[in-house]
Amino acid sequence: MEITPEIQAHIDQMLTDAKASWETDVLIPLTAERDQLLQFKPVDKSDAEKALEQREQELFKKEFTIELKANKLEDFVELLNVSNSEELKDKVAQLAKILEARKLNNSYIPSNHKQTDKYEQALKSGNITEAIDVKLSKLFN
Repeated sequence: MEITPEIQAHIDQMLTDAKASWETDVLIPLTAERDQLLQFKPVDKSDAEKALEQREQELFKKEFTIELKANKLEDFVELLNVSNSEELKDKVAQLAKILEARKLNNSYIPSNHKQTDKYEQALKSGNITEAIDVKLSKLFN
């Protein structure tokens, strides 16, 4: 079957009408919605901004390790998770306070230590005359 120019014109008109209908019903509302949503898209950072953020992170890491070394807490580098200088100082102060309290509680306290006098020392060394001298000196002094 051969397509006559009238049929071709009718087909072209139908395609044009369908396209216009699709544009008004689907494409225009979809484009408008996309444009509204684009305002919420985060702004891509430039290479300079990314490099600056990287430098800030490195600087904070150095500050973090220096602060811990200054307070003799470098053993706790992996345990502390902080995001800014104020939080770092608070955590370091808390940790130092806890460790100081534990140091005081863990100090050596002898349980059977008592003061020995000259008499007991003389008896331990086997010097009987010294022991007698100490006893007599207590009686007459």
